[in-house]
Amino acid sequence: MIKNHRKVWLFFLYYWMIFGIATFFGQFLPESVRPTLSMAIFIIIMISLFTRGFNRTGPVISHVYAILIGLVSYGTFEGFINQFDAGTFYSIIILSIFVFMVFGFFGYYVFKDITSWGKYLFVSLLIVIFSSLLNFFLQLDWLAFTITVTGLILYLGYTLYDFNRMKNRAYRNPRVMGFNLFIDLLMIIKRFLELYRRFGNNR
Repeated sequence: MIKNHRKVWLFFLYYWMIFGIATFFGQFLPESVRPTLSMAIFIIIMISLFTRGFNRTGPVISHVYAILIGLVSYGTFEGFINQFDAGTFYSIIILSIFVFMVFGFFGYYVFKDITSWGKYLFVSLLIVIFSSLLNFFLQLDWLAFTITVTGLILYLGYTLYDFNRMKNRAYRNPRVMGFNLFIDLLMIIKRFLELYRRFGNNR
């Protein structure tokens, strides 16, 4: 699988490298700027969903997106490590990668053709996005938990879907597919961190 999709995995690693560098520089970012960057990320997502010709996976926007989300993620990661510890943080990262690989295996080797799932996953993504926007104003704890769980299930579904697309050669651009896999794993990691923060024991 890796050999047949070498360019996809190279772009996957490439976007993680960009994200990692941006996360490093996120430590120098003033706390007051992070909400603005988070809003910029949300605007990019919304415009890419509803504006023809504006593609989040485009070569320029995807790089901007990876940089912005890296800058913002430093605060998330730092807060988690301060609340718990570095060992727990890296354990969840390893767990997330393992789950990503397991679902990728099933998507590639077990399911024959689920490329038709795209439209259902897209609708689910819209629901999660608008629910998140709604809860930004309502601040309902049960809704936040529902969004976290639903988001995790959604990106596990996207992992199955994207790996299955690779199996069936149902993609044209290795860079775009690499970016999609980067987003899948990143969101799985963030959802697991959110769940642990909710249920884990503080030091």
